[in-house]
Amino acid sequence: MAGKRSYLDTPGYPAFLAVVALWAAASSGSPLCVRVLAGITAALAAGHSAVTLVGRRRDRRTASGDG
Repeated sequence: MAGKRSYLDTPGYPAFLAVVALWAAASSGSPLCVRVLAGITAALAAGHSAVTLVGRRRDRRTASGDG
């Protein structure tokens, strides 16, 4: 039996990080440098989440023998 995984290893964490960073980037109360860095963080987190989900889908397809 596999050990308990950290929530940081789940695809939900980068998605949550992307939402929080996007919220910070859209906040007009933040300085420009914070909004730019938050936008970059949101883009990177969303990209990481997409790559993780595509990789898991590919692994499931390979494990089932479909591809």
